Amino acid sequence: MRVFCLGVLLFFELGAVASGRLAAQERAAQGRGEWKLEVRQQEPDLPLVSRVQILSASGQPQRIRGALFQQGWNLLDQPRTYLGRVGDYTFQVFHGPEFAPASGGFTLDLQSTAHDLIRLPRHADLALEGWLGGDLLSQLAVEATRPWMPAESLAVAVAPQQIVLQANPAATSPAAASPSQAAAPASLPPPAAAGSVPEPLQAAAAAWSYSGSSWDARPGSGLVLHHWWPPAAVPEHLPSSRLLVLAKSAQRGSDLLPVHAELQRVWARDVPIWLASGRIDSVQLLGPHVTIDGLRAEAVQPLVEPEPGRFRGPHRSGRLVEWLYWQMLECGLRLPPTAGSGFGSCNSPLGYNRVYAYAPQPTLPAWWQAVRDGQSFVTNGPLLRATVNGHVPGAVLAAEQGQTLQLDVALTLTVADPVEYLEVVFNGQALYRARLDEYARAGGAIPPLTVSSSGWLVVRVVTDREHTFRMATTAPYYVEIGGQRRVSRQAVAYFQAWLERAAEELAASSAETRQAAEPYVAAARQFWQTLADQATDP
Repeated sequence: MRVFCLGVLLFFELGAVASGRLAAQERAAQGRGEWKLEVRQQEPDLPLVSRVQILSASGQPQRIRGALFQQGWNLLDQPRTYLGRVGDYTFQVFHGPEFAPASGGFTLDLQSTAHDLIRLPRHADLALEGWLGGDLLSQLAVEATRPWMPAESLAVAVAPQQIVLQANPAATSPAAASPSQAAAPASLPPPAAAGSVPEPLQAAAAAWSYSGSSWDARPGSGLVLHHWWPPAAVPEHLPSSRLLVLAKSAQRGSDLLPVHAELQRVWARDVPIWLASGRIDSVQLLGPHVTIDGLRAEAVQPLVEPEPGRFRGPHRSGRLVEWLYWQMLECGLRLPPTAGSGFGSCNSPLGYNRVYAYAPQPTLPAWWQAVRDGQSFVTNGPLLRATVNGHVPGAVLAAEQGQTLQLDVALTLTVADPVEYLEVVFNGQALYRARLDEYARAGGAIPPLTVSSSGWLVVRVVTDREHTFRMATTAPYYVEIGGQRRVSRQAVAYFQAWLERAAEELAASSAETRQAAEPYVAAARQFWQTLADQATDP
């Protein structure tokens, strides 16, 4: 086990270091001082593209001249100078979760001028272990998102285009309606940006692309269709389910990758219909409903509340979405989790919520395939690399009927936040749970675990942050005893109730919308009833 106490605390005062009488006089006349900042990796000595926040004494974010600025953060892609008014300042410097951050403060007086070098130590190198990170939901355009990727050690980022709605599609030509020209795929930052791209990707950067997708943001929806653009403007009454069929019927997407359908809003009205279609490839477990500071988070309001009052407080959205995802697994559905920050719509930086996929051969098709196969973990804090019986997540662990299955869980865990607990969850219940200090006292090892029934299993870590839900979880492992999947009758009933509520809302829509949705609702009813008839557990 690797547990680190991270962070570099710096506090210094910038004194009167003259850099020319004329310049000093000009700054004094403006009532300003200078602070030049450079960020490098500690070992080896390489420049680091970093995310920097400077706060005034009143807590207001400050902009560095010449640097990109987003949500209070400056993008430091080279040494830059901050010119600020007299006073006290604090700062934070980050380069993704694999590097220790730096924080501290400084004071500017009328003649301040200084050049400071901050070296960030690396405490994990997931790319060298075969794990490559991606953020599957930036709300900014491709051109605005791309420069921030090196600062977060991201191999993949997605900037969805909203699907164009058209009341009269015949009035708009397909060429004019397609958003693909506005967001053509672009390559990753070139290898010349030393230290900003994970080393295994530097040689293969040209083979990777900046991924674009279509996002259905209409009420009741929440689908992201990666690598696909609609061929024309979408009629307002066209059901999201029909859009899903159209996308998944395409053999290849806009950048020659298979279309990947992601359920981005796990609480959306039509979730039971999409699940019944069998066309969903992944579920966004960590999304804009979980933000870095707990503010400006997307509201989570499922049509059917699981238990009134069960999920409350600042962790409500995160825990509720996780519970909804677990109900899908309880139905025997095999859906891997993904993550997206919502960068640009909240205070979370790009990559705050991210998915790491195990892709030892660093190509974009291999990365997306690993996501679909569930060879992954999602996080907005801890870096959790786990194996069970030597397998990465997504594996099926089997035993003969009547036999038990022993589970050997091994972890490599890197954390920056205090950890509340480490847990192995089997079919929604804790099979093993310990505080991190208890786990450390046990020698950093989880004792052998035994199961005797089919189901699903995840390893997760929850941090001790009160203001937001910060955690990491593996994608599921699947246990099959006697070749049988587990299907919970109670979980299926929950989605049946949800489907009926969705059907009521659709029935109250326009005649066009109602008629277009009816075949999909009918097919979903049949799917969930068949699943209920096949249930193996209460």
